[in-house]
Amino acid sequence: MARKRILLTGASSGIGRACCELLAADGDEVVGLDIQTAPPQAAQHVQCDLSEPDSIDAALRQIDGRFDALLNVAGVPGTVDPALIMRVNILGLKHLTEAVIDRLNPGGAIVSVASIAGFNWQRRLAQLTQFLAQPDFAAGLRWFEQHPLDANGAYHFSKEAVVVYTMQLAGPARSRGLRCNSVSPGPVDTPLLPAFKIQAGAGQLDWVIEQTGGASTPMDIAHVLRFLATGPSDCINGRDLAVDRGLTAGLVIGWIDKNDSPLLNSRKTQAP
Repeated sequence: MARKRILLTGASSGIGRACCELLAADGDEVVGLDIQTAPPQAAQHVQCDLSEPDSIDAALRQIDGRFDALLNVAGVPGTVDPALIMRVNILGLKHLTEAVIDRLNPGGAIVSVASIAGFNWQRRLAQLTQFLAQPDFAAGLRWFEQHPLDANGAYHFSKEAVVVYTMQLAGPARSRGLRCNSVSPGPVDTPLLPAFKIQAGAGQLDWVIEQTGGASTPMDIAHVLRFLATGPSDCINGRDLAVDRGLTAGLVIGWIDKNDSPLLNSRKTQAP
């Protein structure tokens, strides 16, 4: 198999670092972007603040050549400032993707990390479409300032936007010989898991982990990302793939009873 060249955000920790290790072990050339220092497996690493478009543009000027895949892995949890959540999780992701798409080789792929927190995108598709139609990073941020959300709401909205943006991009990407997909993990045992537990509140993620038999590892998610980016996945385009150890199926079909969840029970006790 020919050696691939991969641009990877969030390469220094968690799922991104697992992707870097896995792809490098395959013999692929990984170019990492992260605000943190370089992982040892990266062939090249540029420190980059994905919350700032100027930092993204400056980082890309330091990187020559073309790529076979873009992996948008970097993200922040719903425990930080809502504007920062939007900047990193969707506005920076979108800015980077649109800046680099012309440097992707035909037959390549764009894969972004969304979340099971983005599963309700259909409920506010019109609003998400309006947000994603903003012409640039600054306009998107202004739109969010006019439609403010708290941190948890901003996190859900940002991940819903990743799912919808993936579907929007799939058509234009196909015309360039590219594919565009997203992956929605459930709880993953990364350094950010404690923050996600705080964000979910009421012991909710501990309950989810118990119901599904454990948290995923970063490498579990990395294997799926690699498959969509460089594996035999040519017919998969415009899809969001849940990697949640069966959580969604259980809640829909009923072998996980959502009425037993701590979050729902907490809301019941708070109801007047």
